[in-house]
Amino acid sequence: MTGCFKNVLAGIGCLVVAIAIGVAAWYFRADIADAYRKLTGAEGTASGSLTVGYPSDGDLFSAEQKEGEIAQRDGRSRIVMTAEEMASIVQDRLPSQAKRALDSLGVILERDRFSIQAELLTEIFGRDLLGPLQGIIDPREPIRISGPLEMRGPGVVAWNVDEFVIASFPFPGPAIPLLVDRLTGGTDGVLLIAVPPTVGAIRVRSDGVTFYRRDE
Repeated sequence: MTGCFKNVLAGIGCLVVAIAIGVAAWYFRADIADAYRKLTGAEGTASGSLTVGYPSDGDLFSAEQKEGEIAQRDGRSRIVMTAEEMASIVQDRLPSQAKRALDSLGVILERDRFSIQAELLTEIFGRDLLGPLQGIIDPREPIRISGPLEMRGPGVVAWNVDEFVIASFPFPGPAIPLLVDRLTGGTDGVLLIAVPPTVGAIRVRSDGVTFYRRDE
């Protein structure tokens, strides 16, 4: 028991140190970015290989029609969702806790990465998770959450978040699962998205998200 307790304390200590380092980096982010650009010669470069989409009732209807096509017994072998359709699906299927905390949601598609951007009610995280940021950020702040998508099982897509940014502050890796769980009400740090049970694979590209029918 003593060893376990020490391990828990050590984990908490590492998380506090990581957040403190992150806060310092956030304060000096402009200087760090300038130094990086000078060092790498990346001044003024950008990939531009991403697509942003926002939800609408029409796009949700279109997405559900496509899902119906792949869900049929002899349905299509694959369907492609636009960024707008994915934004509509995510907004419709977010846990109620997350729906209350997020507003003006948009989806960003990049190669093998899926992100959402939104306005966040920061009170959902509380002092226990925000720590020294509590006195810095406002009640409403922009948020960006990003990571790869993968199939967790029939009818379930797992979004493995590895980037969590509030008001330009990127949270350290050990804090991300805790933030995801607080936002969604989950317990394993992963956001789950329901899809038709016939879907067996998923691929994210900047021009859309492809759902592939699973072999039966």
